Amino acid sequence: MPVVVLAGEEDFLLERRVEELKKQLLDPDWFSFNFQRLVSPDLRQVVEAAASLPFGPGKRLVLVDRCDLFTKKRSRVDQEDKPSDKAAKELIEEFDRALPAVSPDTYLVFACPHNFDSTLRTSKVVSKYAELTEFPRAKYFPGSESRNPSLDTWCRKEAKRFGATIDDAAVTYLLDSTEADLRQVSHEIEKAATYLLPETHITRDVVAHLSPHHSHIFVMLDHWAHGRKQQAFAALDELLSRQSGMPIIAAVETMLSKWVRLRAAAERIVASLPSGPGLKRKELPQKELARRLSAELGLNAWVVEKDLERTGGLTARFLSERKVRLCELEYMVKTGQMPDRHALTIFLADQ
Repeated sequence: MPVVVLAGEEDFLLERRVEELKKQLLDPDWFSFNFQRLVSPDLRQVVEAAASLPFGPGKRLVLVDRCDLFTKKRSRVDQEDKPSDKAAKELIEEFDRALPAVSPDTYLVFACPHNFDSTLRTSKVVSKYAELTEFPRAKYFPGSESRNPSLDTWCRKEAKRFGATIDDAAVTYLLDSTEADLRQVSHEIEKAATYLLPETHITRDVVAHLSPHHSHIFVMLDHWAHGRKQQAFAALDELLSRQSGMPIIAAVETMLSKWVRLRAAAERIVASLPSGPGLKRKELPQKELARRLSAELGLNAWVVEKDLERTGGLTARFLSERKVRLCELEYMVKTGQMPDRHALTIFLADQ
């Protein structure tokens, strides 16, 4: 089918599928003639590109990249698509006529880095003609007892892709350490498979030797959040024995951003509880607060509850200030004014 929609938040697998289609459809000698990439185009540009034909042998591939026509990230046309907007309606109808008229030798591929929203008018139109493949981001919660068998299977297939096998402990280590970031997991598996040659079996010891384990960063931040500076420094020494300081700084910045968002939302919910003269503010149990926050922020309730425990004594304002300070220290490291170890030590000490 010449119309293809690839949609979902797992951008690594989506991008890999796009590359596979390029190799399958395009003649390398005619690539520059028959490959066209449109970035976040409007519907008019898509309609015009759909009418194009290939040159020479092979197929033509029109990639509509970062497409938001069929997702919650609505396009300008979709925002204007109101019953009273005649021009927008006509454009949707023109889109409906253009898709079945796409040449059998032209592939129109929509790469949408968000989940497919079947309620949009453009989505209803494209669903009549397109082959839809969805790439949802798999749920994985480090430290949780529940497992995701699909992720375990994917890791084993990824190892096979690089000519290796991988044991269960190594899979768990990689998924925990990357929070199931498949792009990073793939990179670590490839690195381990190359390192092992001519051996082919990847064990936990191998990936632990080659890959930084982000759970150690969680341990360091947990000590830091609870004011246990000595333990935080010990955890930092362990981390720096495995890797340079820049990836640690980046990971800490990511965690601080997440915590700022979480604490700000929690403080707003608590502040909205009934209060006033003669009325004692009702205490909200942590599980209930976690439940409300998980629904609002789109996060797992178990993960939210654990983060609330870690940051119970910290405010959103304090965390924001610490993130600003870490960004200043990162700048000093990148400009050669300070070594990375020194910057991280100052961050942990200056609380």
